[in-house]
Formats: sequence, C-alpha cells, structure tokens
Amino acid sequence: RAMFTERVRQAIARGRRKGRCLAVIFLDLDDFKMINDSLGHAAGDEVLVEVARRLDANVRGADTAARFGGDEFAVLLEDVEGSQEAADAAQRILEMLALSMRAGHREVTVRGSLGISVAVADDARNAEELIRDADAAMYIAKRDGNGAYRLFEPAMHEGVLARLELRTDLQRAIDTGQLELYYQPVVRLVDGSVTGVEALLRWNHPERGMISPADFIPIAEETGLIIPIGRWVLREGCRHARRLEAASAERPPRMSINLSLKQIQHSDIVADVRDALEESGLRPDRLVLEITESVLMDNTDLAVERLRALKELGVGLALDDFGTGYSSLSYLARLPVDVLKIDKVFVNRVGQDCAEGRVAGAVVALATSLGLDTVVEGVETTWQLEVLRDHGCRVFQGYLWSRPLPPEQLGPVARDIRGAAVPVPAPYSAADPRVGPAAG
Repeated sequence: RAMFTERVRQAIARGRRKGRCLAVIFLDLDDFKMINDSLGHAAGDEVLVEVARRLDANVRGADTAARFGGDEFAVLLEDVEGSQEAADAAQRILEMLALSMRAGHREVTVRGSLGISVAVADDARNAEELIRDADAAMYIAKRDGNGAYRLFEPAMHEGVLARLELRTDLQRAIDTGQLELYYQPVVRLVDGSVTGVEALLRWNHPERGMISPADFIPIAEETGLIIPIGRWVLREGCRHARRLEAASAERPPRMSINLSLKQIQHSDIVADVRDALEESGLRPDRLVLEITESVLMDNTDLAVERLRALKELGVGLALDDFGTGYSSLSYLARLPVDVLKIDKVFVNRVGQDCAEGRVAGAVVALATSLGLDTVVEGVETTWQLEVLRDHGCRVFQGYLWSRPLPPEQLGPVARDIRGAAVPVPAPYSAADPRVGPAAG
C-alpha cells in the first residue's frame, strides 16, 4: 500500500510536468467473505493470488497493480488519454474477473466493484486524495449493483462520508439498543382474524429520529453488521411472539421474520434460529422465516441446503416479494417454502390495470396447485381488497388494516380486531371512477 501510494505521488508529478492524465482504479471483490465462509480461508487465499496474477497480466508494463489489503486491489494507469481509456481498462478487469477460477477443489466465479479516479495535468489532488476518490467511486458502484464500475464525481465524496458516518452510528445503535421492532398484522379476509404479524426493523436514531431501513440495511449488508442485527431481530421477535402466545386465549398469531441473503449464506444461521427459539420458549411452528428470490441468484444449492436445514427445525418458510425477482418456477419447486407473499407492486396497480388482479389470481392458483398458502402485501384501499378477493386472495396485510405498530400497541389491536369483519365495497365496473389508489 505504501509503495503504491508513493508511485501515485510520482505519477502525479510526472503528469503535471508532461501535461498528461493518469488514473487510479480501486477494486473490491464482491461477496468474498462468502468464499472464506463456505470454502475456507485457504481457498480464499487461492482466489486472492489468482486475482493478483490476472491483474498483473492485464496491465501495461508501465502501470502498477497492488493489493491494498483484504480483498481490495488498486491499479495505477499512467499516460492515459482520459476517462474513456480508464473506463476501458476497468471493463477489461471486470471481464477477466468473470472467468472461472479454482478455489480448493471447486470452480468459482468472482465479481468485483471498481471505482475510477482520473487526474488531469492541472489536478490539485494529491496521491491520498486520488486514491480516496477512487475508493469512494467503488462504494457507489457496490451500492448500485455488484460487478460494475463508476467514475468519481465530486458529489460522491460527500455521499461516502455520510455513509461512513451512518456506518459508525449503526454499530453504536447495536451496542446501545437503538434498534426496534415494529409489527404489522397479517389478516384473514373472511373474518378479520389476525393470523400472523410481520416483524419490521426500525432504527430510532437519537438525533435523526427514525431512519428508513432502505437507508441502513444496505450498509449493514456491506459491512457484515447484518449478522449481529439479524441475531437480535430473531431473539427479539421470538420473545415477543412468546408473549403474544401467552396472552392469547385463542390460537396466537405466527411471527414472520425476514432473513437477508447474507444471513442465509452465513454458516451460523441454523444455530441462530435454533438458539432464538430455545431462549424464548417459542414453538417452532409459530415462527415463519421470510426470504426473497435473491437467495437463489448466487448459490442456489447452498440456499436450498440452508432452507431445508431451517425447515427441519419445524419453522415455516415464506417466499417474499414473489414475482419481482428471480421468479423461476423450476427453482420454486425445489424450495421447501409454505407461503408465497405476492408483492405490493401488483396491488398498487389494481384498478388501473385489470390484468394485475388476474396476475395475483394466477399466483394464488399456482400456489394452491403446489399446496402453498398466499399472502397479499401492501393493500391500502378497500377497492384493491375487493378485486383481490374476487381473484381468490384470502389473507393480506397493508395500511388498509394497520400500519406497522410498536409492540405495546400490537397486543391490544390484535385482540380488538380479532373476529371483526373486513369492509368490502359494492361491486364495481371497469369504468367505475372509484378505481385507483384514492379509493377506500
């Protein structure tokens, strides 16, 4: 790292004298931890050595390739014409990474996220700043989707600093108990009974207030903090489900908890779920673990193996956001899931496009033929609810019934609405002006 920084410093001086451009490319391997966790650190070392060899073989003699630390590499390109030449070099690196390589006794394919920082002759940045900016662009590339590169823009630096601050705050949030779980009821349409609740993570920041999961979950995924956060969610969700069970004279609602791709890939996930059940005393059949179709995209065999191991604990499994991701019916038949959750993207357009209701009905029919239950997410209007009911949907959740609630409010609400009738409007025609998101 020190030698690379010194070479960048020398290249900047030469570039200024000669009036030439140079570029720094910063490379971070995507999901490298999964290779270490699943194949072992020796296999991970083999991958690092092979990536270094390929980088060395794909740069010009005058350029410099270096391992910066961990699974991070950097490349210095001297005497480039400008951004396009640097981008072409980044694309070549992505292509050479995409070729399979040996790791242990397995063939693996790795991907990387690249950031590019280009310095023109009169650029005032020093070596550390140029490397820092390439690193910032790499983080943006990783955020936008693995296996891509991004050119640095000044606004990126502020964004990365904000994310680094949020990352530090997130670690503090775990340590000081700032994370909370809210719960949204899952309701049976025929009688209004609450059949389950979904645990939803919230971060109550002492200065910023409630921070959206969309802002901090990606950071938790990138940093690995999703693993300790996920363990806390499992324990807390199971404890609250046990309290609901103890307070209910009738059949208590099942607790649904989301698992991320990183959690499924982690070797401790089965033990984490087992520990949460044992510590809380919750019966396994009162817990439903929700996964998205993204778990199939990287390592289908590992995902199926982990899901089957979870299923053996006696918990239920639900496939969340069905119809918006991988959506391969051949894989659906392999997954040991019990429930399909129909994504709200189909619900949002009910009334605007009659085909959306038919799609939801088709998913219900598909699930029924496979012996699976269905839950419709994101129902906000009575009009949507009626259309979905006419297409065979029987269980739903959404703002029409309840927003996610803090635990102290969930118990009374669950008891009050048990047995209530779900309001359904009169029949409609396709030309009815009530059709649309404002209805209900």
